[in-house]
Amino acid sequence: MRPRSLVWTFAGVFLLVLGAATVLELVVSAAVLRPLAAQRARDRAELAVDRASRQIAAMPDPYDLSELKRVLRSDRPADDGAFLVLSAWDGRLVAGRPLAADLSERIVALLVRAGLADSAAARAALRGAGGLAADSAAVGTRDGRAAEAAPPGEPAAAAADLHLDLIAHRTVTIESARFGDVAAFDTTPRIGLWSLPEARTLLLFLPFAVLASAVAGLIMVRILVDRLRVLERFATRVTGGDLAARVEAHGLDEIARLGERFNLMTERLAAARAQLEQTDQQRRRLLADITHELATPLTSIRGYVETLLDPKVPTTPEERAAYLHDVLEESKRLDRLIAELLELARLEAGAQPLHRERLDWMALCRNTTRRLAPRFAEAGLALEWTGDAEAAWVLADGRRLEQMIENLLVNALRYVPAGGRVVLSLERLGGTEGGRLRLTVSDDGPGIAAADLPHVFERFFRADAAAAHGTGLGLAIVREIVTQHGGAVRAEARAPRGAAFIVELPGEIA
Repeated sequence: MRPRSLVWTFAGVFLLVLGAATVLELVVSAAVLRPLAAQRARDRAELAVDRASRQIAAMPDPYDLSELKRVLRSDRPADDGAFLVLSAWDGRLVAGRPLAADLSERIVALLVRAGLADSAAARAALRGAGGLAADSAAVGTRDGRAAEAAPPGEPAAAAADLHLDLIAHRTVTIESARFGDVAAFDTTPRIGLWSLPEARTLLLFLPFAVLASAVAGLIMVRILVDRLRVLERFATRVTGGDLAARVEAHGLDEIARLGERFNLMTERLAAARAQLEQTDQQRRRLLADITHELATPLTSIRGYVETLLDPKVPTTPEERAAYLHDVLEESKRLDRLIAELLELARLEAGAQPLHRERLDWMALCRNTTRRLAPRFAEAGLALEWTGDAEAAWVLADGRRLEQMIENLLVNALRYVPAGGRVVLSLERLGGTEGGRLRLTVSDDGPGIAAADLPHVFERFFRADAAAAHGTGLGLAIVREIVTQHGGAVRAEARAPRGAAFIVELPGEIA
């Protein structure tokens, strides 16, 4: 949906809801408010007729027409359209306000129907009086004086468009005799739904409400569309590969939360792309390193073989034996390189899961040191063990831990010159069981340059001084084994010379 159509759709729905709310308000007014108003009018009428009946019963001359009308007018309910009528015991009637003849007849009918007046007497009195609104009245004084005229300025109510209802009445008793009944009538216009005061108010302000609602709705939709366009531009930038794009998310509404999710999504995409690029660089570097490492022994082997097979190159038996010995050594080097590459690939891929068991790392270090001691002696190196005599329990794969220790010791064997010293030690950090255990392999060899320390555990990395030794994969295998056991490994340079490799693993409680 385009933004323009969204604006008009929202405006149409807004106006539709406004119209429905207006109709609902009118229905509620007619169904709830009007009955409540009618009940309130009846309650007031009950009080008015009760008060008027008591005042009439206390009058010294209940036939004083002017006083009767005054009482009926003063006690008339406060609601517009309500008035009081006195129905005497002998059928004579008097009203608190002038009424038209047709409305008087309807009043008589209601009184007769309610049993408050005799039908024949009341209608005869009504005909003789000319209606309750005439100057003469149906109720006179004891001496037969004529009724007072209606108060000036109070018009008689017509009955054509009025709804007449008897809402309350009380009996007037004078000297234990029934004098008559005071009745309260309510005359309200015959109204429909749109004639209610609430409806007239709504109709008066409806155009302004519609205009204000339309303007407010258009402003709201415009703001909404602008914010959606910001998200659209952001999505376009991300689609084009700009993962540095961000949405300025303000507020706590749904669009702001959507913007925050977009920002989080973009950050994760950027991190994934960076990781992918790094992995791709490592893959390219790995392929280049493998190609170089494999090419070196293969080139040497091919050179020796070509020399031996070339009849133009004279060789003595001793030279041929030396050449074949070099071919054998290069073949062994190539075999070690391929084996370690496969081993590292299996470790990184998790193809060979760890077979963890509870074992004594202290005993494992002692046994590995004792097994490799003859090789160090042949190379003119001193290998010392300074670990504790107590057990140091770990949950680990024993074969992998032994391989890790052997790689560290073989690395020292290759790079430390004759007459050097290699020390293997294991200690508990904090001196408590169940904590971390630290293995340290230190030597007094040529050491490691500060620039090379961050790279010694990378594949095929070898310092310049040791470029001719090893495959460059032994320490990478050490790091992978330690990482899979939940530990950490690092290299340090020792002063004034030498290096140390430190491995930390979580211990187990005995």
